[in-house]
Amino acid sequence: MAEVSKARGVIKFLFWTIVSVALFYYAFHSYYSGQMVSWYYYKAGAEGYAVHTASFKDASKEKPAMLEIGSFETISGLQAVPVKKGDRLPANTDGIISNEVIKKGKQAKVEDRYLKVMVPKEVKEAKGFKYKDTFKHKGIKTNPWSGVWNVAMVLVIGLSLGLLAEGFTDMLGFKVEKIEHFEGIH
Repeated sequence: MAEVSKARGVIKFLFWTIVSVALFYYAFHSYYSGQMVSWYYYKAGAEGYAVHTASFKDASKEKPAMLEIGSFETISGLQAVPVKKGDRLPANTDGIISNEVIKKGKQAKVEDRYLKVMVPKEVKEAKGFKYKDTFKHKGIKTNPWSGVWNVAMVLVIGLSLGLLAEGFTDMLGFKVEKIEHFEGIH
């Protein structure tokens, strides 16, 4: 009878190994294909210009970055796309320079067909802590279902790995005894 149990353990182990590998592949594919990024950087939460902040991270007052303003489907390099609150963001967007920032003219301003970024990051202080304030993640509204998807994937991968481990112990013939917990003194 122990042999039947080991054979079932082998089948269980192989099945959950295949399921776990498939789930890991799906999760990595959704990350590297850009699906997770497009869910996070989903819609504009403020009116302004959608930008890719890595393209102008070294800008300064002495050497400002000049971003070409246009209606691009994918932001590549020094480009900015005008957006209104609630608009779907172009690919590669990771921040929005809001119209309020542009009106102040201290960090960025519009000149002709270009968005001139002079101060891409500032060190600020709040509640006794200093932090670097950048345009990254600013003015972004995320897809609420992306959080549900992430939690569901973690739970499903955890369950499949647990069942894979159970199949492995069955395959080796180990019988894990459950611990019985008693309350109070007997």
